[in-house]
Amino acid sequence: MLDGIGASAAWAIYQRQGPVFQARFSARADNQAAVERFRSRAGEIGSVEDLMRDRRSLSLVLEAFQLEGEIDKRGIIRKLLTDDPADPKSFANRMIDPRYRMLNAAFGGRGDAPLANPALVERIVQAAMVNRFEKAAGEGNPGLREALYFKRNIAAITSVPALMSDRALTSVATGALGLPSQFGLLDYERQRDMLAKRLDVASFSDPRAVDRLVQRYVVQAGSQQSANTDPRLALFSGGGGDITGLIGLKI
Repeated sequence: MLDGIGASAAWAIYQRQGPVFQARFSARADNQAAVERFRSRAGEIGSVEDLMRDRRSLSLVLEAFQLEGEIDKRGIIRKLLTDDPADPKSFANRMIDPRYRMLNAAFGGRGDAPLANPALVERIVQAAMVNRFEKAAGEGNPGLREALYFKRNIAAITSVPALMSDRALTSVATGALGLPSQFGLLDYERQRDMLAKRLDVASFSDPRAVDRLVQRYVVQAGSQQSANTDPRLALFSGGGGDITGLIGLKI
């Protein structure tokens, strides 16, 4: 979708016509077939083990939580689908990644047919289609998937530690700030303090402020892509592997 026009230009178009593009994407024959199969199978899946054996249905569930890459980690997935979300010692509650807790909250601790609730089935369908749409948008424009995800989720973030618990949100924030890749090598406390100084968390609830932040990110992403594809630019850069960018970071 909108391949080859640059992330910044694509972002401007998605700002105006995003819902139209998403509706068209969801209406594609392959997506409709996947959704209809999932809906028809949901009532037949009588246990978590049944769901684990139905790879296509499980894949769509994981897509809804942006965990499709974890599908072969069966032990972890089983814990997320069965552990009690109220147990502070559960696997999900011991992990930093909020996606684990979201999946566990939706399914864990029930002990019944995991997809018996029609409302949950529809939530999964809608979230999975959004994930697929954002992924497809980013395939032709690096950074666009993260930009769309950031805009959709950032209003719920009320602190820097909450931001840092989500790698995609952190990537957009650090990219918008122009922080080098070596920033990730700093210890957690220094990263947290630097972000707290440079970001106004209260502005995350302001759509215009969020749009400005994302715009800076997609410009940076487009510039990085150009640098990666034009070997001549390497003659004028210090390279990404040295420590000069890291030394230059100041709180």
